[in-house]
Amino acid sequence: MALLSPAETQVGPSAVLSVPATLVRGGTSKCWIFRAEDLPADAGEAERLLIRTFGSPDLRQIDGVGGASSTTSKAIVVDGTDASGTVHYRFAQIGIEEAAVEWASNCGNCATALGLYAIHSGLVQASAEVTRVPILNTVTGLRLVCEIPTPDARVPLYGGRRLDGQHYPGVPVDVIFQKGSWSSYGQEYPTGSAIDEIELDGHRYPATLIDAGAPAALFDARSLGLTANEDAAELGSLVQLAPRLRAAAARKMNLPAGLSSVPKVGIVGAPPHGSTGVAARMISMSALHPAIGLTSAVAIAAASGAAGSVVSQRAIGNGGDPSLMIHLLKGTAAVALDALAPSEVSFKRSARVISEGTILVPRD
Repeated sequence: MALLSPAETQVGPSAVLSVPATLVRGGTSKCWIFRAEDLPADAGEAERLLIRTFGSPDLRQIDGVGGASSTTSKAIVVDGTDASGTVHYRFAQIGIEEAAVEWASNCGNCATALGLYAIHSGLVQASAEVTRVPILNTVTGLRLVCEIPTPDARVPLYGGRRLDGQHYPGVPVDVIFQKGSWSSYGQEYPTGSAIDEIELDGHRYPATLIDAGAPAALFDARSLGLTANEDAAELGSLVQLAPRLRAAAARKMNLPAGLSSVPKVGIVGAPPHGSTGVAARMISMSALHPAIGLTSAVAIAAASGAAGSVVSQRAIGNGGDPSLMIHLLKGTAAVALDALAPSEVSFKRSARVISEGTILVPRD
């Protein structure tokens, strides 16, 4: 019979940290939102805390708050607001099997969550009818505006907007991206071209390498023997190849080596028969995204207005209407554009505050 050992038990305040946090579903992702003042000031210590909070490195993230997928292993750190009322934040993609935190990307779904959180927490005061929440990712420079209905200046606790990829509805949040800040590394087309070729093992894969919303490598599905209308069971080979495509595209785009979150990797093809827009299948980290990240959708929308890009080659127009329908693994995403070659891209999303309280994080 095994005996319990007192040495295996830790008691007292030194055993765990109590970290305030709020869990918000934004679009098709879940995001834990922290205040910077509640995390260690040292960057390395803060990363170690986030890794332990989410339960990484563990494929299941059993001993943490992570949901064992790239769409549920995300965090936002809020630094506060500036004199203009803009909310300053940093987005963190937490590794699952790796004890790593990546800050170099953007997440439109977590930005959606932040928009609702900002008025829910009082960071931004609600206005009559609609509240505009400007937000700035201080790492990448991306500026967004979230618009949330606040009738009679009251903060909504729930809403009825239901979108593809979301089983339940939530509070309506419109998210607006603008060209002036949507490139994280300077140039919208890092190679100067709307079409490039990525070479692997003697094969050449046409791709549009674009930095809009987040850096993305969008491949012509035909070059991979696909159509971009396949279901998940048919895309195993793409998932396996994606890390190598990402690494090769990153080199060509002159991005930092070793990142697993950018560039986003996806394939683009013609839409389903009788439809307009474009079909797409996206890889998030090392798995198929069930829908699409907003930053990936911005990249596709921006590329749709560039002559010769893989998106413009495969998209079917809708009689001069600048809106774009992206057909996905699960459902569709409607993107509102201000022009056929857009300088502003907006999305109808929804969000819900799920929980607020403290997370008990072991000090180990």
